[in-house]
Amino acid sequence: MSPRKQISKKIPGTVIMLGLVSLLTDSASEMIYPLIPVFVATLGSGAIVLGVMEGMAEATASLLKLFSGILSDRIGRRKILVTAGYSISALVRPLMGLAGSALGVVAVRTADRIGKGLRAAPRDALIAASVDESARGRAYGFHRAMDHTGAVIGPVLAIIALIFLVSMAGIRDPERILRLIFMFAFIPGLLAVLTLVFFVREKPPPVSGSGRPAVIFRSIDRNFRNYLLVIVIFTLGNSSDAFLLFRVQELFGSGGMTERITGWVPALGMIAAGPDGRDYGSELAAILFLPFLWAWFHLIKAIFSLPLGALSDRIGRKKTINTGWAIYAGVYFMFSVLNFLPGRFQLAATLVMFGIYALYYAFTEGAQKAFVADLVPGDKRGTAFGLFNFAVGIGTLPSSILFGLIYSFSEKRMPGYGGTIAFGSGTVLALISILLLSLTVSEPERDKS
Repeated sequence: MSPRKQISKKIPGTVIMLGLVSLLTDSASEMIYPLIPVFVATLGSGAIVLGVMEGMAEATASLLKLFSGILSDRIGRRKILVTAGYSISALVRPLMGLAGSALGVVAVRTADRIGKGLRAAPRDALIAASVDESARGRAYGFHRAMDHTGAVIGPVLAIIALIFLVSMAGIRDPERILRLIFMFAFIPGLLAVLTLVFFVREKPPPVSGSGRPAVIFRSIDRNFRNYLLVIVIFTLGNSSDAFLLFRVQELFGSGGMTERITGWVPALGMIAAGPDGRDYGSELAAILFLPFLWAWFHLIKAIFSLPLGALSDRIGRKKTINTGWAIYAGVYFMFSVLNFLPGRFQLAATLVMFGIYALYYAFTEGAQKAFVADLVPGDKRGTAFGLFNFAVGIGTLPSSILFGLIYSFSEKRMPGYGGTIAFGSGTVLALISILLLSLTVSEPERDKS
């Protein structure tokens, strides 16, 4: 059998179309996300606002993932909840362009995550029901690869929009540019919803003898509860990726990064002067570089998510997840000392570290979800994925808020060391999580044929 036929046999049409939906959705989402730290800065806010925003947004999403996962098991229908979730995000996401304060940014970001919360667990259960157990890692890896491909396209679209708005429309004000880019994100979001409605087919989940899932905590065994506990501990040190972008954006203020970018793109320096006589060089350089960096990051994720997700089918979930967590610990340590590198090396180091950081996601995203499907029976997977995402949310809310507080207060007391202390704490918790996963969670035997 040819490789192409093998792939289509292992990855059914439902998974492929859900991958396309995720590609379009992330194209819309990632037009906005890498620019949020710059936008928050233009509104006069910083790390604490980022922490509150990401903590509230992800915690809200995770609570809804639990609810939607349980509900999808009870009603036996996944697609209706998936469609509602994608539709909400597509409608509210462009409203970021109308936000007049940091509070407005928090509100829009939280509403966007409400949509994600409704769709994620039922969608993951839909994928699990559509593929054989021996290829789950491959299926989730494929879905994540499509998701990350969209996350490459989104920042590229943002860069194209920036070039058009500056060179063709003559707009120089960074805040106005950001608002218009955010509004453009409505188009791929709408295409995602239409693709889901017309091209995704649902396979009914298996039903247990009672026809209803058991009470939440009675439906999972101790081994799965241990897995959730380890996920919570890891997530406590896993702050929002917005802080990585914020860390990079800080370097533009020192001038070294701006000079490097304008050296690569001479036209940027020529158009940096606004009509009010102000030099917008550092802001425009950040608006250009952060989407480029985010696209590079997701390109690596897209390339490696499928093969590394499939790797967990061969070598086991725990080994794959722990490898990713070890990469995470190393990258967070490097980000903790990034500002101490000479200015001429910071740009190159940032590109290298984001590329390596992408491998952490490629190793873990597909494997972690496949592990959930391995540990619970089919009729409880909606609930299990809801619990998994709820566990992530329990860690995410305090993680991002505390990270922002540590970042800000440490910087005030020890200028230059705020990021060092904050990212260093994430390194320590990742190492603890590796040890706990190895010792407390058992991996069931799987059919690898």
